[in-house]
Amino acid sequence: LRNFGGLEDVKPVDIFYGHLSGLVDKNEQKREDDPDCTSSGMIQACLIGDKKIGDKKASSESRYLLLLTENYGALTVLQQKIFTMENVVVIFGSSFPKDQEYTQVCRNINRIKVCMETGSTVILLNLENLYESLYDALNQYYVEFGGERYVDLGLGTHRVKCRVHKSFRLIVVAEKQIVYDKFPIPLINRLEKHFLSLKTMLTPAQLELTDKLQIWAQHFCEAKVQAHLRKKKDMKIGDAFMGFHDDTCAA
Repeated sequence: LRNFGGLEDVKPVDIFYGHLSGLVDKNEQKREDDPDCTSSGMIQACLIGDKKIGDKKASSESRYLLLLTENYGALTVLQQKIFTMENVVVIFGSSFPKDQEYTQVCRNINRIKVCMETGSTVILLNLENLYESLYDALNQYYVEFGGERYVDLGLGTHRVKCRVHKSFRLIVVAEKQIVYDKFPIPLINRLEKHFLSLKTMLTPAQLELTDKLQIWAQHFCEAKVQAHLRKKKDMKIGDAFMGFHDDTCAA
């Protein structure tokens, strides 16, 4: 899941089970020492699992994170799970024309550079114009010298060497549909992907209630008219509830 998860159309666990038929028991009971395979558990493992080990080699093995969300619903989850960590810096990009200028890009790159050197965790939102400058960092294309790791940060044709602290972590939070439609494939492949929503954080009882609410909303929007008067186009839940999306019932 950490290597191939985060995409709706791909079911990596089922694919692996298909090739391991007879070797793995799908109904095996979970043991106490098994890793937490929920989205939040895998995110925590990527962010702080290596720090607890304190092993130089282990700290370089996990990729940086790409969290896919809808209507930025994951921000509430992030506040509960990640903002409680120390040294977390959030950089939110602006879509106003003046904020897209070269000087503002330089300021944001400099903030990321400081976090790299001090070992802070950086959360990037709405900064699509910045990711190209971070390709070497996102790819973890490090150069080691004197026991320290260095990476290039790019600003157009200008390149700057930056020291990368072993505790540095980077999280990109983006809308799911924007990632599918606009993110370059090389950028998506560089990152460990998880689909983070409120639904992934609920208890089994809350999930059951969510399903009941989803069914109720579906029944609510269905027009009760005679068959010969019914239009060809079926009503959608979004026609009855403004801004409805997959995470609304969970919220």
